[in-house]
Amino acid sequence: MKPQPPLSLPARISVAALVLLGLLGGSLIVAYSGFETSPRRGGTSTFVPAPEAYILAAAMYLMSCLALLALLRDRKVSKPSTVAAFCAWSAVAATLVAALAPT
Repeated sequence: MKPQPPLSLPARISVAALVLLGLLGGSLIVAYSGFETSPRRGGTSTFVPAPEAYILAAAMYLMSCLALLALLRDRKVSKPSTVAAFCAWSAVAATLVAALAPT
């Protein structure tokens, strides 16, 4: 199997943005127990409650995890360091949810 070429700097920045935006989006959905949508042509907004919204939050968290894994594999990080990175990612996610939750 041929070794894969390393990611270019713009690719790394894009993948890092996926990590951060997925983490932030998922944390916002969890912190507010849902999200609100608005129709294209005006009208009243629709609130999507927690059970349905958590599916989207899980997808965003999964996207963020996969992007983090791609960054770590590109740098050829050891398994213990990968586990530590995902523990830190989980801690940041929990902190974001606590910080963004309405009082």
